[in-house]
Amino acid sequence: MGFDAYLSQIPINNPFAFGFWFFTTIGWIIPVFLFCWAMILLFQVWIRTEYKKSRIYIVLAIDVPKGNEQSPKAVENMFSHLSGAHQPLKRYHKWWKGEVPESFGFEIVSIGGYIQFLVHTDQRYRDLIEAIVYAQYPDAEITEVEDYTKKYEKMKFPNETHQLFGSEVTLTNKEVYPIITHKEFEDSVSGELKDPLASLLEALGRIGPGEEIWVQFLVTPADNDWSKKAHSEINKIIGAKDTGGSKGIDGFVSSIFEFIQLGINPAEPANASKKDSAPNQMLYLTAGQKDDVSAIEHKASKPGFHTRIRYIYIAEKNKYKTEKAVQGVYGSMKQFNSLGLNGLKNDIRYFTGAIVFFKQRRLITRRNKILYRYRWRGHWFMPGEFGKVLIAEELASLWHFPSILVKAPLVQKTQAKRAEPPISLPTESEPLAERISKVSANAGPPTNLPTG
Repeated sequence: MGFDAYLSQIPINNPFAFGFWFFTTIGWIIPVFLFCWAMILLFQVWIRTEYKKSRIYIVLAIDVPKGNEQSPKAVENMFSHLSGAHQPLKRYHKWWKGEVPESFGFEIVSIGGYIQFLVHTDQRYRDLIEAIVYAQYPDAEITEVEDYTKKYEKMKFPNETHQLFGSEVTLTNKEVYPIITHKEFEDSVSGELKDPLASLLEALGRIGPGEEIWVQFLVTPADNDWSKKAHSEINKIIGAKDTGGSKGIDGFVSSIFEFIQLGINPAEPANASKKDSAPNQMLYLTAGQKDDVSAIEHKASKPGFHTRIRYIYIAEKNKYKTEKAVQGVYGSMKQFNSLGLNGLKNDIRYFTGAIVFFKQRRLITRRNKILYRYRWRGHWFMPGEFGKVLIAEELASLWHFPSILVKAPLVQKTQAKRAEPPISLPTESEPLAERISKVSANAGPPTNLPTG
């Protein structure tokens, strides 16, 4: 009786009175909860920012021997080894210490036509980077250099002297589908590798003084559960029941529709259960669909890396030619595209072109944004912003050291083989432009080699 008497006091006839009653009784909990959750998120942003400030980043220049006979498989092993840098973060590290997964920048830079392979990393991972390089290339040279982007630290667009073209590159299809890899570039008869990086290096070597091209691959080791998406996609192709279930917003929306459908037609779930129990259609797939399933399964069986790809062409205005970036850099990436599986394309959100409305204003904004994000690499990344997943085989196809068959003379390489990796490495960095000029000027063998 007491509960019925309480319900009878609810002012259901007056919506304003009912709203006041609801807010003063239990409705106040909602805004208080939202306020507390917002404060928690702001605190997390603050501690993550403080954590990022505590890290010290370095840039390592890598030179491989002139007579390098290694295939991209060696770099594939390097990326596989790099997956060991991934450690699942516990709640304490995420919510109290502000830790985020570490990102590594694998870059190819051309300054005036001279090409250098670089790795941007936290100083704590320098030993790891050197170990994975020397394990595959014992005669390589690794030198700490000054960040080549620092000279553009204060540059803003529009600029009186320089112009910029750039973009981020994303996948054309779902991340569970692979792109074409270096294995597809091997001659089936001779076994010779037609290096897919040769066209990019040729384009980078054709620019002159006053021009620079930067290509960046930001790599973040992924959790092992990324492959669950692949299994769901396979089940969708073969018509099997997806036992993984939906999560997040999609799962919530699906549950609502199922509930509504149950109210409209109670007999429907029985029919649905019969459909779910039907065998999959694997025997009736076309040859292309079977190839898709095999390709997805192959990718899902490997460790994944979240990847963000960027490229920038920056030059003096009197030497600026957009075609060098579009045709040279982006064109070389198109060779990894498969119409049936996956490929690479410009991300229209960051592309400094193809703008119709408010063109000049939006171009200026995008130029400043792409330069800022390139310079800061993955420092500003938050969980969920690390990019699409690629595996080591795909990354090694996009970024690897050129083989002896690649005729790109201005790629920085060691002048002579060493008997073993150096015991002590230089501790002071030097500007990349000065290092390039030194190496390019010393085209002959070292003068201190024994002659007798």
